[in-house]
Amino acid sequence: MYITRYVVLSDVWHKGSSSHFPLKHGHFALLVLASMMITASGNIINDYFDQKVDRINKPNRVIIGKSVSRRGAILLHQLLNVAAMVMVGWVCFLYNFWLPIIIPLVIITMLWWYSPVIKKKAVAGNVLVALCTALVPVFAGIYDIELESNELKKVLFNTMNLHHYAWFWVGALAGFAFVLTMIREAVKDAQDIPGDQAANYHTLPIVWGIKRTRRYVYIWMAIFALMVMLCMMHVQQTIDYALFIVLLLFPLCMAALRLKTAQQPTDFGLVSFWIKVLMLGGLLLLLLML
Repeated sequence: MYITRYVVLSDVWHKGSSSHFPLKHGHFALLVLASMMITASGNIINDYFDQKVDRINKPNRVIIGKSVSRRGAILLHQLLNVAAMVMVGWVCFLYNFWLPIIIPLVIITMLWWYSPVIKKKAVAGNVLVALCTALVPVFAGIYDIELESNELKKVLFNTMNLHHYAWFWVGALAGFAFVLTMIREAVKDAQDIPGDQAANYHTLPIVWGIKRTRRYVYIWMAIFALMVMLCMMHVQQTIDYALFIVLLLFPLCMAALRLKTAQQPTDFGLVSFWIKVLMLGGLLLLLLML
């Protein structure tokens, strides 16, 4: 969220007449904290419903039912969500701008239904998590962009005004986040087959098998590579191609190579590792574009 605002949107603001964001830094920090709390509550409720699965897939990392009681987990889940909504509601009230409150409400609702219902279905659970991830940069930018929309629309850059230009880049970040999450969730499902089968989940690797799931992941990897190529063409004058290759394409290739021979959960764990390196590389790339 900070990279979205202080790297991507900051570049947009430098092209315009305004030198500061309409949303104060402290209020933006509240939104970041609220997002972290919603993410934490989503993980809690996921662990709550996945106790049986986690005892098989990651027995050493089970918390609910051991360190934390089931009742305590539900209470903490609710407290985090309420506190997050209060923070977001307070920022909306201060600026008299209520549209953004829809985003955390949607994410909280989707994460609640994800664990007991949607996660058990092939593809649907992956899409839901990817959508939640894609909404994060949108949530980071919506206040500043829309509160300053009238001024941004007055300034033209290339073939579009700065309002559209800002949403173009926020949308690009959301697109990258969506595709990367679709890749990682499919790999994670393959890694979690033993526990998911025991719980009668119908995830993609269980329904399709490893071979077809591998092809499915390769399609998403190809989409990501194409997006990187398009991005390289768009920013060719501001950043070295070598950074794209080292930070994005290299870990993508390593993940693809590991995926080719992956069969066991530990094999898919290595694929997942390179996907995480790829995510980190994307963030580093944005920081280097400062």
